[in-house]
Amino acid sequence: MTTEPIEESGMIFGPYPEGHCFYIEKCETYKKIENGVKIAEFLLLRPQKDPSLWVIEAKSSTPHPETQPNFDEFIEEIRDKFTNSLTLTVATCLKRHSTYGELPELFQTVDLETTNFRLILVINGHQEEWLPPLQDALKKELHCTVKTWNLSPTSVVVLNDAMARSQGLIS
Repeated sequence: MTTEPIEESGMIFGPYPEGHCFYIEKCETYKKIENGVKIAEFLLLRPQKDPSLWVIEAKSSTPHPETQPNFDEFIEEIRDKFTNSLTLTVATCLKRHSTYGELPELFQTVDLETTNFRLILVINGHQEEWLPPLQDALKKELHCTVKTWNLSPTSVVVLNDAMARSQGLIS
């Protein structure tokens, strides 16, 4: 869908190679169902020897765990975005939506049986020591999704901007 960089939450993601990124938040498929459906920013296909599809959500800040009920609501929102994005991606790859053709060819031909999925939250300017409680809460909230989709125990990841830069997610 795009090789252009994606600007979200004060960070610039990409650019990525042609066909490796799908801006799911801006796609026609999502526009048709968006009322009441939360979705992540974009998908990134990493077709190395162990192909993986990354679902990326970006935030400029997060509430602290002791800030209740805001923290729990935040975690639930991220869970919904990841779960909906994963489901919509697979449904679209399976041609359940008439807008299937908007998927880049790499996404249309991805082997869903062998592709790993990673659910990645990137928080701009977040201090590294603040990440573990956030990651723990998100893993706990996504436990059912990880189990039902048989995802890797390391499939839920929380990064700050510096870590995302080292992973090649942002420039």
